[in-house]
Amino acid sequence: MNKSELMSIIEQYGLRPNKKLGQNFLVSNAVLDKIINIIGISSDDRVLEIGPGLGALTGRMVEVAEGVTAVEIDSGLYRYCAERFRGKNNIRLIHADFLKLDLADTFTKFVSNLPYYCSSEILFRITRYSAPHVYVTLQKEMADRIIAGPGNKTYGALSVTLGFYYQPTILFGVSRESFYPRPEVASSLVRLVRRRRLPLSGGDIDIFHMVVKSAFWGRRKTILKALSESPHLQAGREGAARSLAAARIDGGRRGEDLTLDEFVSLAEACRDLRGEQLT
Repeated sequence: MNKSELMSIIEQYGLRPNKKLGQNFLVSNAVLDKIINIIGISSDDRVLEIGPGLGALTGRMVEVAEGVTAVEIDSGLYRYCAERFRGKNNIRLIHADFLKLDLADTFTKFVSNLPYYCSSEILFRITRYSAPHVYVTLQKEMADRIIAGPGNKTYGALSVTLGFYYQPTILFGVSRESFYPRPEVASSLVRLVRRRRLPLSGGDIDIFHMVVKSAFWGRRKTILKALSESPHLQAGREGAARSLAAARIDGGRRGEDLTLDEFVSLAEACRDLRGEQLT
């Protein structure tokens, strides 16, 4: 779908890109072809697409996939897609906010052009599902945060949390001119490959999330101070010091400098606090 085709559809159906929802539609067929080739949709794939928009990517996936579930929050875009894909038996359109949905965990791939205002919330929610592959187009700044390592100024809770569940890769950059309306910054296509075995399981995963949130809730704090004062992990100074010692982590270091493996070790060390001081 090029820009002239998109403008014709917008005018015909009385649609307007919603700035509040961060709607920027892909109008480069070259980029669309590149994304489709990389995603590699097969006849066995059950795809979840978050925000199909005008269905440029959706239409290509429906041609091949076993099934496509497309979740669209915008009523106008939902009505357009319902009309466009009427009669297609392998697509399910849902008019809803993905962040408020509880879908069955049956998908093989997640695909989305994520709006910046809620990208992190959607990515955190996606971790609940076991789909082996996730492909998301998002603003370059967010992509850089996802792949950042310890010591990098953009390294944070998003980097650690997604790294726990996935192996992330930036596949290629997408220019502003590839979208309408043109966004203020460039974008990147990111692939997230689900880890076959997570470093932790069961209740330890909940502790891990609390530890990560605690480490970054006050940037530049030492890890001892961050854990001691965190509203997420009510361990107190003594409990925090004991856990750090057990994990062999110097309390004078900062969360921004800890590796994923160290966060995992710290979560394991905090296990004894569960049910006593953690909330």
